[in-house]
Amino acid sequence: MFSKYKLIFILLIIIILAVIMFFALHHRGMSENKFIEVYIQLSIAQVKFQNNPEKLEAERKKIFSEYKFSQKEMDRFLKSYKKNPEKWIELWEKINQRLSELIERKRNTQSRVKAF
Repeated sequence: MFSKYKLIFILLIIIILAVIMFFALHHRGMSENKFIEVYIQLSIAQVKFQNNPEKLEAERKKIFSEYKFSQKEMDRFLKSYKKNPEKWIELWEKINQRLSELIERKRNTQSRVKAF
């Protein structure tokens, strides 16, 4: 049978692995949400400053700084998702859903302003 110390050691290893897996999965989910927000903000900036490359670049830097994200991280994220078509489709569905939420929120805000 296992000695008391072996049992404690095995339980400790299992707990450590569980914590590592939790943070790895939690981080991945947060990265996806962060990617969605950064992507949307960059897309809005692209439309808003399409005729002013200097302002667009300044806005891009501001967005990356605000979200603590870099172009390299964005490229790495896209590359990993493009390898998996199911995840890619889910990601774009989430982006579209988030954009719809933002559009609806803007419409509601504008309709409230017109009511006054």
